[in-house]
Amino acid sequence: MKEFLKKKSRTVEFIVSVLIIYICIKIINNYQYFFDSLNSLYNILTPFILAFIFAYVLNPVMNLFERKLKLNRKISITLTYVLIIAFLFLIGVSLIPKIYNNLIDISRNLPSFISDIQQWGDSVISKNKVFNDIANNVHLDPNMIFSKAKDLLANGLNVMLSSTLSFTSSFIKVVLGFLISIYVLYDKEKFIGIGKKSIFLLFREKWGRRIVELIKNIHRLIGVYIGIKGLDSLIIGIIAFIGLSIFKCKYSIIVAIIVGITNMIPYFGPFIGMLCGFLVNIFFNPLTAFIVVIFLFALQQFDAWFLDPKLIGNRVGLSPYFVILAVTIGGGFYGTIGMILAVPVMAVIKLYWYRIINKIESLYNKDIIKKDA
Repeated sequence: MKEFLKKKSRTVEFIVSVLIIYICIKIINNYQYFFDSLNSLYNILTPFILAFIFAYVLNPVMNLFERKLKLNRKISITLTYVLIIAFLFLIGVSLIPKIYNNLIDISRNLPSFISDIQQWGDSVISKNKVFNDIANNVHLDPNMIFSKAKDLLANGLNVMLSSTLSFTSSFIKVVLGFLISIYVLYDKEKFIGIGKKSIFLLFREKWGRRIVELIKNIHRLIGVYIGIKGLDSLIIGIIAFIGLSIFKCKYSIIVAIIVGITNMIPYFGPFIGMLCGFLVNIFFNPLTAFIVVIFLFALQQFDAWFLDPKLIGNRVGLSPYFVILAVTIGGGFYGTIGMILAVPVMAVIKLYWYRIINKIESLYNKDIIKKDA
């Protein structure tokens, strides 16, 4: 009977292996159709993916009500979503009209900005002999360059306009994901249990435990870094808005929002905020533009030397070299999101790499001890 079961098990394994090989060959031969199908499936499942992201972000708030205040799950979820919706409503009422008016004002002033740049460029080229010689030698027409720049800017605005047309469908997906996240939070233990069982089923016990531990480390470091860095950036954004308003910076609310968001990106982010503040003000008042740059630079120094160490400290455990390396690689592959998530991911890689090195060193030292003995 045992022999029969062994033969049957081998037969099943053989059939499964043949089927897997056949499916792989089919996928390779029809990769375009396969990727198109995956893209369609991703678009369909986007609200459900967003639901898990929203649930992950809102889980600490729900835990605060559930564990600290000893409230049950339903009341905790209700209070969490009421708080978030109230916060979004306040932002919508107070900030969105101002942001909209600032954007409309920028779009109205854009032609005069372009004209000012063109006049400035013409005056610099006409007054400077070096620029004239370069233009004559390489046959550059300044008017043609600025005309091309104007066309490029107009094309960019058209792209922005066309992209806003797809905003409705994306907004519906976000709202649907936000609503589905309620059910994800309510049954989060079930989803975690299903995930663990699936991992152990696919990778067996030894590798399953390692993968679960890896996910826990990623979760811990992302929670520490993104959560605390988000608080840090919120404080910097508020201080930036107050300071920019005092210095009568044009479009201070938009510049402050850019400063707060880009502050999430280590080292490179603050300079993006400074550049935006400078470019926005240079056409209205050059003195204000330089004051804004000095103020934002001083704010960045305050963040780097005081606020950031107080909040984050050495919890991530990365040197500046590895932070810059991580941000560069993350930004190169996945843009802004990659730059933000690169630091905790690099911290996890460093954690496991050091474990491997320590294990190799301990084995190497044991071999030396054995040889000496």
